[in-house]
Amino acid sequence: MAMIVTDVIMTLAREKARDGILSLDDIDRIATLIGGGTMLLDSAYIRQEEGCRKLHMQPKGNVGARSNPFQRLMVRPFEHLLTGEDAVFQRGYLTNYFEFLEHAFEKRLEPFERHCRSIIQALMVVHGNNLTWDHFYVDGRTIKTLQGALKLLRAYLESPEGQRVWLACLSRPSADMPQPAIGQINHIRQALLETARGLEAAE
Repeated sequence: MAMIVTDVIMTLAREKARDGILSLDDIDRIATLIGGGTMLLDSAYIRQEEGCRKLHMQPKGNVGARSNPFQRLMVRPFEHLLTGEDAVFQRGYLTNYFEFLEHAFEKRLEPFERHCRSIIQALMVVHGNNLTWDHFYVDGRTIKTLQGALKLLRAYLESPEGQRVWLACLSRPSADMPQPAIGQINHIRQALLETARGLEAAE
């Protein structure tokens, strides 16, 4: 929009200029003309409005077909550790965490993912393009799913095999990121276990 308005101003200025100079009256007339609108600006405003409508009709919170709602759900207990300048855990390490989930759930992983996608589809019927991740997180079906998944995850984490696989997956470097510190991955583990205990107590 700014570029279109600037182009109109410069076109008018060149038409009015004499030897590259504009009088204050000419500038005032151009400003009045722009302020009153022109056919070019009117069409630009219409295009801008259409673009804004399309943008705001898109699902909020990136709830889309490419998203994996179960992965997002399993990050939810420690999501607060991923944000801010002093984030405890960098998002780049999540690939390690998702690999750990594959070991922890094995054949149960796909049913969990399929179930979470079915919840998203049901919520889309209700909320349409206004669906946000918060709608998904607070839904009773989602909470029940998280309870069940964390109960299994907690049992695995507290087993010797789970502890070994946790350290093997989470303590590795990721892409161009160095190996995370033990304290960082312990923060994540603690958040998962505390959330699991809290949800079990609420059952």
